[in-house]
Parts: sequence; C-alpha cells; structure tokens
Amino acid sequence: MKFISQKEDLISGLSIASKASAARSPQPVLECVSMTANSTGLHLQCTDLQMGIETDVPATVSEEGRVLLNARLFYEIVRKLPEGEVTVSVSAANRATISAGGSKTTLQGMSPVDFPQMPYVSTDDPILVSERLLRDMILKTGFAVAQEDTRPILMGINMEIEGDSITLTALDGFRLARRIGHLTAETKTCSAVVSGRYFLEVAKILGENEEDITLYLSDTHLKVRTKNATLILRLLEGEFIKYRQLLPAVYAITTRLSRGELADCIDRASLMAREGKSNLLKFAIGQDTLTITSNSEMGDVFEQMNCETIGKDIDIAFNVRYITEAVRSIDDEQFIIKLNSNITPCVLVPTEGEDFLYLVLPVRTL
Repeated sequence: MKFISQKEDLISGLSIASKASAARSPQPVLECVSMTANSTGLHLQCTDLQMGIETDVPATVSEEGRVLLNARLFYEIVRKLPEGEVTVSVSAANRATISAGGSKTTLQGMSPVDFPQMPYVSTDDPILVSERLLRDMILKTGFAVAQEDTRPILMGINMEIEGDSITLTALDGFRLARRIGHLTAETKTCSAVVSGRYFLEVAKILGENEEDITLYLSDTHLKVRTKNATLILRLLEGEFIKYRQLLPAVYAITTRLSRGELADCIDRASLMAREGKSNLLKFAIGQDTLTITSNSEMGDVFEQMNCETIGKDIDIAFNVRYITEAVRSIDDEQFIIKLNSNITPCVLVPTEGEDFLYLVLPVRTL
C-alpha cells in the first residue's frame, strides 16, 4: 500500500475520523484508524463501538491496500511533519513509513481483519436539516445532560421529529434545556435518545453553513451524513423522561429582561458567588427592577437592572452555573422569565414563539 496526500488534507481527515477512536481499550483495533487506499483516494474509518466515523481524503494512490494505525499517534506524527506532500507506504508486515521533506517515521500497524464493520442504517425516510441549525441546537442543549450514570437515560439528548419540526431536549434533574427547529422538509414522526457526549462530538464536526445534512434513524442507531463525513451513533436504550409534565401549566409571575444586560450582571456577580461555599446568585425581582446579589467571605456584589414584571415581587436564588449556562445559551436580545414561587421551577422562554425553553430549579435559602 502506498499513497501521497497533502498534509493539510490528511490532518483534516484524521481530525474528523479520530473523534470516534477509543482512547484506551482492551481491544487495540478500537484505538486505530482504518485506512483504505484505492482508485478513488484514501478512506478513513474509526469506531469505539458507540460511534463510528468515516471520511475520505484526496490522495494519489500507487499501491492499493488497507492497514490499521494507532489513530492518536499517527495524527500526531502527521501534524508535526513539514508542510506539503506526505508519502505513506505500508509493507506486507503492516509497517508504515511516513515521510515528508527530510522527515521519515515508521509506525507499526495492524491487520484490518478484526476491525468492526459500521452498523447498517437504512437510508429510507431521510431527515433533512440545516447543518448550522443542528450544530446550534446540540450545543445549546447538550450542556444540560447528566454527567453521572445513576440514570443513564439522562446522559442523552432526546430528539423528537414530527412533521417539519425537530426538538432536542436534555435534563439532569436540576435544569432542562429544550430547542425547537424546523426541518427542510416534512418527514415521518419518530424519536430517539442520543448520547450527549457523542452528539456533542457531532457538533464539533458540523460547520456553520446553511447547507442541508441528512439524518437517518433505525431502532438502534442514528446516521448523520454531511458533505465531508458519515457518522453513526448507537442510541441509548430506555424511555426518556416525560419532561413536559415538569413544566407548570400556568405562571403567576412573568418578567421581561434584556439578555445582554442580564448576562453582564450575572458575569460580574458570579465572580464572588464562586468564591463562596454555596455558589448562589440571589435575584430580587420587582415590578421594574431586578437586583442580583452574591456574597462570600471575600466580599459582596450588588447588581441592578431594569425589568418589566407582571405579578408580585419575589426573591429567588439559583446555582450560579445553572443560571449562567441557561442565559448564555439564549441569542434573543430580550426574553421572559416565568415562575410561580421561589421553590418551584423557573423557565426562560422567548418573548414570542417557543424556539427555546430553559428550566432551572431554584435553590432553597433560609
């Protein structure tokens, strides 16, 4: 096997595919990138059995073949090479020689015979969605997935498809993040729970252009096909939390706020909140003024901004991280906070429509 590729093309392909390689595994093949050189160029594959990624790299192939190389080490070798053409030749014993300019490195590879095949996912019923939209929705819900596996289903993002609507929802027991977007075309109703960790890896590969990418769902896997790569993710088993039951039907208090001004106030107040033991921000919501305070042994912060409130005045406290991440994920210049009391869920929603919803549980204070 022998091919020549530009360093930047090889780096780009490896950076995509290697996101699915296992860092440490009792199966060494899962730490490898599978490289297949043929008349069409170079084809790369990686998998850790939970996610698989394949992508193509432009290459001039003089000898066809296939080999497995440690993905992390091969990437680092190529990254440090001089700019320009990279030549890779592989012997019958799977030993690769990687050279560029005056640099030459050898790397022992493995036979591809035991490398897992990518799971089959039917390409019937494609789901078309803007690449930028899906990336944005994943990033603005994925932070709310549970980090501990006491309830494994909460480590996933719930994806619901209905008509021309796509909804992503994540929750960890203390907050909830939901985003609703529109598909390019209507499709059948379906749902799946996708690992938050791996869905966030998908977001890293997706770009910010408006071109459509295609999603395919089976009972066990989600396939994501982009212009540059194909990704297959194993779905989480189990039923997602019926989160709509957590949302209050009516709210006694609503307050309209400037997102930018609130974000700045929270940012300053959080400096002292994180120095304290409680990590709390305290909100005093009045008819036309919102006051935010935080304190620790190091000092106190007092912030005040305008608001428009309907309902009674209320004092409420939030974990600084949860309220910060919720506000930071909002793009609208203004939004609305809705609540009933200082011990019941508080939601952040748009002034119009329902494109986003963030729920944060308040913290009880004495």
